[in-house]
Amino acid sequence: MKKKMNFSKLKDAANKLLEFMEKYDLNNYNERLVRKFLKELIYVIDIDEINDVKKYQEVKEIIGRLYPPRGGLREMYVADEDREKMNKINDEFEELKKKITLLD
Repeated sequence: MKKKMNFSKLKDAANKLLEFMEKYDLNNYNERLVRKFLKELIYVIDIDEINDVKKYQEVKEIIGRLYPPRGGLREMYVADEDREKMNKINDEFEELKKKITLLD
């Protein structure tokens, strides 16, 4: 039996990433695109009118856009003068990014 995708976990991760980006004021062109795709992801997950197969396909496409060969979530990080603080923040960021995936 095919495992059902956990859309609510994915939505939660997308919301947390958006909050994180807001908190650390991540707002260059790439970050605005990522924000747009995260909001799109949440929107698609919230649509009740489409079946899970179609929803899965759309979610998969959006996740692909979040992780292009260059840019996207892959190359995002938080810069800070305090190296230790920066590393701690980016470790947290990496954990959040790992949750934006199709795997449970």
